[in-house]
Amino acid sequence: MTATLTDRYVMAMLRGVPGKQRADLERELRASIADAIDDRLRDGADAESAETQVIAELGDPARLAARYTGRPQHLIGPELYLDYVRLLKALLSAVVPVLFVAAGLVRFLDGAPIGQVVWDAVVAVLVTAMHIAFWVTAVFAVVGRSPALREKLRVKWDVSALPALPAHRVDLTGLIGGTVITTLLACLLVLTQTVGPLTGADGEPIGVIAPALWESGALYLAVFFAAARIGFDLLGYYVGWGVPQAVANAVLGVLFAVTVVWLAAGDLLLNHAFLAAMGWSRSVVTYVVVITVVLMCLTDSADGFRRAFHRNPRISQ
Repeated sequence: MTATLTDRYVMAMLRGVPGKQRADLERELRASIADAIDDRLRDGADAESAETQVIAELGDPARLAARYTGRPQHLIGPELYLDYVRLLKALLSAVVPVLFVAAGLVRFLDGAPIGQVVWDAVVAVLVTAMHIAFWVTAVFAVVGRSPALREKLRVKWDVSALPALPAHRVDLTGLIGGTVITTLLACLLVLTQTVGPLTGADGEPIGVIAPALWESGALYLAVFFAAARIGFDLLGYYVGWGVPQAVANAVLGVLFAVTVVWLAAGDLLLNHAFLAAMGWSRSVVTYVVVITVVLMCLTDSADGFRRAFHRNPRISQ
């Protein structure tokens, strides 16, 4: 017996239908197709063209099966999409800058050349970002196909969820100020090392940073931290600032403070010749530098959490 176009269409549609529903849906679909063909035959169409036209109007059998069974035809549905985007933004904006600095710092301390340090940090960031995007998408796709999980995990909005003005964002003044200060500090570090006020017997400038540390690529390490600092301000301005960003900012501060303290404790941070030429006590200056860096990091971390939990007082007045 030769299979008709209707037989082929019904078979293709039933592939996407659970077994217990197939018998009823097959009878319903065949009856619907037969009625539509009869209507066209009464209008004068021949049997073959009438069947072809009816099947064509029904469309893709897989899509029809999804409509019959109520199966979602999207990866992330509208009920969960906004929660999905919010979580993805929060994770990426918090993890990526810190991971970039941490990966670069580890490779730098391993003695890798600066080009390899940057490359490995970029690769680590890209791989991690892809993993975050994949797993968050996979979890939301599974939740979206389970009504019980979707109802349990979906964030229900009410008026208490309205953000405090100005939506915990870094304002434009803070963005510009933070970028300018970070850039000036980085430039000052380079200038004091390359064209400082003190010169040795050979006419070469005596920098503040120990020569061995400077020659090892400390400049690039400082640029890593400066770029991450500016990146956090940009994220705070364009994406918003919440608890994930505050935690990541605190982690970045800890990484910076630990690096400085470790170098200072090993007497690897400051140039002995510079301190001797200035007549400064090495131990006193080291303590001052360490305390200053730690206080700066603590203050910046505290400000990050304040920004995450409280509204801008100038706006609330």
